[in-house]
Amino acid sequence: AVQVRARHGARCVVRSVSAMGRTMRRMGGPLPLLLSLGVALCAATCTLRTAFITTQSVPTSPPLIARSARKATGDELVPPKRPASSYMSWLNDNRESIVEKLGTNSVTLVAKEAGQQWKKLSAAKKKPYEAAWVKAKAKYAKDLEDFKAAGGVILKPEKRTRVKRVKRDPNMPKRPLSSYMLWLQDNRASIVKSMPAGHKVTDVMREAGAQWSKLTAAKKKKYEKAAADAKAKYLEEMEEYKAES
Repeated sequence: AVQVRARHGARCVVRSVSAMGRTMRRMGGPLPLLLSLGVALCAATCTLRTAFITTQSVPTSPPLIARSARKATGDELVPPKRPASSYMSWLNDNRESIVEKLGTNSVTLVAKEAGQQWKKLSAAKKKPYEAAWVKAKAKYAKDLEDFKAAGGVILKPEKRTRVKRVKRDPNMPKRPLSSYMLWLQDNRASIVKSMPAGHKVTDVMREAGAQWSKLTAAKKKKYEKAAADAKAKYLEEMEEYKAES
């Protein structure tokens, strides 16, 4: 672009000088000559100045550099996953029945019940899970060696700072149940019995919510009164507890 503007300026100067020559031949005499010379020089100066200013104001474009896009090759090293223990494999197969038996999906309660059932499980029933774990463990060891041989590195997990939980005062009064929860305690067993085989805890809760919403005000009244009495007692006990503490 700079070279084009320079050539254009030079051509303008040449045309201006040629025009000056033609004017001199037509008009003759010194005065017309001087006037023509002045006009031509002014035109040439303006043209060259414009070309120079344009050249200086337009920055030179940097050279384009071709960048190759990095594509995922799919050869990234991924460490093998540790196999689940025989107990965890058994728990995965029996968690749903334990939750159904307890009527709750509380992690603490389910884990406690599962541990008790696993201890009582006979050696014959444990054997398939233990055999599967031994096989999975051997495969994991082989996969881990292959991973390290290929240049993989097992990173140690960072230590997490545990936030100490404030222990709940055993003397603090417990919050009372709502009217719905009181009703559910009386009707959970019948709802579970009416559900089809293979149902989930969420299915039971959904059905319980539907039945509670259809319950008449007269049938709800007993549970609402019990919940209100329990709440009043709870507030009274909380006042006494705060006064003592």
